Amino acid sequence: MTTMTDYHISLQNPTRERQQEMETLLLAQVDADRSPLEAALAGLIAAGGKRLRPRMALLVGGMLGAEPGALVSLAAAIEMLHTATLIHDDLVDGSGLRRGVETLNARWSAAASVLVGDLAFTRAAELILGTRSLPVIEMFTRTMALMVEGEVSQLARTRGIASRQEYFRWIGAKTAALFELACGAPALLSAAGGQAFPPAHRFGHGVGMAFQIVDDVLDYTGNPGLLGKPVGSDLRQGTMTLPALIYLEEHPGDAELGKILQHERLEEPALQALVERIRRSEAANLSLEMAHGFIREALDELAGLPECPARFALVEIALDIVLQDR
Repeated sequence: MTTMTDYHISLQNPTRERQQEMETLLLAQVDADRSPLEAALAGLIAAGGKRLRPRMALLVGGMLGAEPGALVSLAAAIEMLHTATLIHDDLVDGSGLRRGVETLNARWSAAASVLVGDLAFTRAAELILGTRSLPVIEMFTRTMALMVEGEVSQLARTRGIASRQEYFRWIGAKTAALFELACGAPALLSAAGGQAFPPAHRFGHGVGMAFQIVDDVLDYTGNPGLLGKPVGSDLRQGTMTLPALIYLEEHPGDAELGKILQHERLEEPALQALVERIRRSEAANLSLEMAHGFIREALDELAGLPECPARFALVEIALDIVLQDR
C-alpha cells in the first residue's frame, strides 16, 4: 500500500486557464439585473470559494486528456449543483451562517430561498447539457437524485443515525457522491474512459468520505471564529456524526446522547456539557484515523493513473483534507 510520504507534491496550478473559463461560464448563467432572486444567486457565485470539486474535475480531465470545452461545462455544472445543494441544506438545517457569512435563508423567506436553490439546480442541468455526453449527463442525473434522496431519507427518520454503517451510507450520498462525479465524469469525457473511470471514481469516493469526516470532526474541535458557526452545531440540529457515534460506542448509557437519537431537544447547558465530553474523548482522533484511511485508499487508486502535474495537484488536494484545517 502506498504511504502518504511516497508522493512528491507539486504546487503549480495546471488548470488556471480552464478555471478562468469556468468562472466566466458560471457568471454567464445568471443576470443580476433580471430579478432580486437571480441577483442573490449571482452574488453567491461571484463570492467564489475554493471551488474544490470543479477544480478536481478539471485536474482529472486534464490528466486524462478530456475535451476542454466539455470539461469546462462539466466543472461549471458541478459547482452550480454544489451551490444549489448548499442553499437547500442551509434552509433545511435552519442555518443562519455559513463560514461566518449570512446565509440566504437568514435574509430571505423560506420560499425565496427554495426558489433560488431551484434556479441553481436548473442552471446546473443546462450546463451539464453542454458536455454533449450522454454517459456524463446520466451520471450527473443519478448523482443529483442520490444526493436529494439521501437528505430526504435522513429527514424521514424517526430516530437519528445510530451506527457507523448508517453514517457512512448517509455521507456517501450527501457528500462523497459529488466528489465521485467530479472525478469519475471527466474520465467519461476522455478516450481512456473505460479503464480510467473505476480508479478515478474510487479516488473521488475516498476524498469525499474523508472530507465529510474531517468536517464533522472540526464541528467539535475547530475554532468557532474560523468555522463560522458554534462548536457542536450538528448536535444542536439533532445530527449524530462520526465523533458522536464513536463516543456512543464507548458510552452507550449516556442519557443526553440517547435523547439526541430520539430527536429530543436538550437544554443548552446539557448540550454544552455533552459536546465537551465528546471533545475530551478519543472520538475525534479515531475519526481522523478513518479519514486518513480513506485518503490512503484514494491515493492508491490515483497511483495507477497517468503521472503528470495534474496528478500531483490531485495528491496535494487529497493530503490537504487531512493535514490542514479548512
